Amino acid sequence: MKKIIAAWIEQILEFPSKLEYLAYVEILKQKKQRFHVVKEEQLKSGVMLIRIRKQYNNNAFLDDVKGGDKSE
Repeated sequence: MKKIIAAWIEQILEFPSKLEYLAYVEILKQKKQRFHVVKEEQLKSGVMLIRIRKQYNNNAFLDDVKGGDKSE
């Protein structure tokens, strides 16, 4: 039988400005949603592109897993 060790959703998002991107991150923090920004890039036009991983349901997240086992 399969066992899910860790699960997350990875998204590439575009924001019209850095301010909107920072507001989005604050909302995630307020909701206490676990996430990790993999990459962020600000284009010459001011548009922010980010690659983000967010915890999926109540599964273990990146920080919870060491060597394939769920850490304490």
